[in-house]
Amino acid sequence: MKFYYKRFSTKDFNLYPIGDWHLGSQQCKEKFVKQVIGEIGHDPDGYWVGMGDFMENAIIGSKSDVYTQTMPPKEQMKYIVELLKPIKEKGLFLIAGNHESRTHRLVGLTPEEYIGYQLDIPFKGFSCYAIFQLESKTPSSFKCFFHHNVGGGYTAGGKINRSDALRRIVPTADATFSGHFHITSRIPYTWYDVGRKRIMAHVGYNYVIGSALDWSGSYAEEKGKPAATVEQIVVNFRGCTSGKR
Repeated sequence: MKFYYKRFSTKDFNLYPIGDWHLGSQQCKEKFVKQVIGEIGHDPDGYWVGMGDFMENAIIGSKSDVYTQTMPPKEQMKYIVELLKPIKEKGLFLIAGNHESRTHRLVGLTPEEYIGYQLDIPFKGFSCYAIFQLESKTPSSFKCFFHHNVGGGYTAGGKINRSDALRRIVPTADATFSGHFHITSRIPYTWYDVGRKRIMAHVGYNYVIGSALDWSGSYAEEKGKPAATVEQIVVNFRGCTSGKR
């Protein structure tokens, strides 16, 4: 786990956790990807975190079909850099996804690390615990944990349960963020603490970020599995609350 800290000079900001685009897959809705990038670019309070699986990265021995990719992995990696260049100043950090980790396991190269180097954005490995500090009369800070996540199966319940499992690592985080599951979700999580002469209730949220994958012609269609959710969540951090719009 790596650490990240950023102090914002504003009272609020919008966070776009982006990933699971699978650029290079025939099912990637590239128009949607460019729409998200454009929205971030036009949002004066918008920042993004790279959550992994930007690339399809089908290689020999992987589950993905090497021969149906729209471009080879090297070109996928370069193309993602070009797509993200217009919003690189809004990038906070990147973490690894399982599709890119295929290359890491095979040859020791992590594509997100290359992407981050080209964009001058830090790469934080498999997971990152971040503190976001906001300017206000009473300083507000948010603790957020980011992990691409694993497993989950094909049911919505299984995916949500797996995203909730991150709470075992960071039980008092204000927000956890998972990719990987190709759905969007926002689940509240309540815990209690003892303050001076009183019990305090805290509420955090577990988020799943969505994807850019079409169902038609996909592995999911072949296996009769549910379609992915082509949607981008945006979390607004303001004062002492966070939410999804």
